Amino acid sequence: MDFKLFIDALLTGTPWAILAALVGIVWQGIYVRSRDKAHDEQIRRELELERQKFEHEQAIEKRKFEHQKELEITRFEYEQRQWREELSREITLKHIEIRLDEYAKVWSYTEGVARNRQKSGTLTRETTQEMAKKIKSWRYSKGGLFAETITRDAAFAFQQALWVYDESEEAYKRIRNARGIFRDALRADTGLGEIAGQTIYQVTEERQKIREELKKLQSKLGIASETEAG
Repeated sequence: MDFKLFIDALLTGTPWAILAALVGIVWQGIYVRSRDKAHDEQIRRELELERQKFEHEQAIEKRKFEHQKELEITRFEYEQRQWREELSREITLKHIEIRLDEYAKVWSYTEGVARNRQKSGTLTRETTQEMAKKIKSWRYSKGGLFAETITRDAAFAFQQALWVYDESEEAYKRIRNARGIFRDALRADTGLGEIAGQTIYQVTEERQKIREELKKLQSKLGIASETEAG
C-alpha cells in the first residue's frame, strides 16, 4: 500500500486533499485485498484441478491394473484348464491303451470254452478250473486294476461259472452266459459295441442292462459281487 501520497497530503495539502488521499489509500487496500483473494482463489482452483486430474489418472491406472490383472487370471485359468484337459486326454488314451492290451489278453483265455470243445468232450472240469485260475489272476493284475467295477464283477462271475462246471449242459450254458456278459462289459469299458457314440444317458442305460444280466447270473451261481466276495 502506497502511503507517500497520504504523507505529502498531511504535510502540504488541505483537509480535502487529506480526505481524498485517505479514500485512495482505502480503495487501494480494498483492491489489493480483492486482487490477492482472487489470486488465492485461482491458485486454489488450479490446485483442486490438479488434484482431480491426479485422482482421475490414478483411477484410470487402477482400472488398467485391475483389467490387466483380470486378463492375467483369465489367461492363467484358461491355460490351467487346457493343461488339465490335455493331461486328462493323455491319461484317458493311456488308460484305453492299457485296457485294450489287457482285455485282449483275458479274452484270449475264453477260447477254451468254445462250443466245439464242449461237444468234443475236451472241455473238462480240470480245464475250466485252470481257466478260472487265469481269470482270477487277471482280476488281481493290471487288467483288473484298470477295469470298471461292473467288469470286475463280470470277471468274477465268469470265474465262478468256470470253477463249478460239472460237464453238464446247464453248467455249460452258465459259462457261455457269463462269458457273454463279461465280453459286453469289456467292450463297454473300451467304448466298443452298442455303447460307442452314445450319450451318457444311453451309456448308463446300457451298463444297467449289463448289471441286471449279471445279477441274474450271480443269483444262479449263488455268488455276490467281487467287492462283497473279496
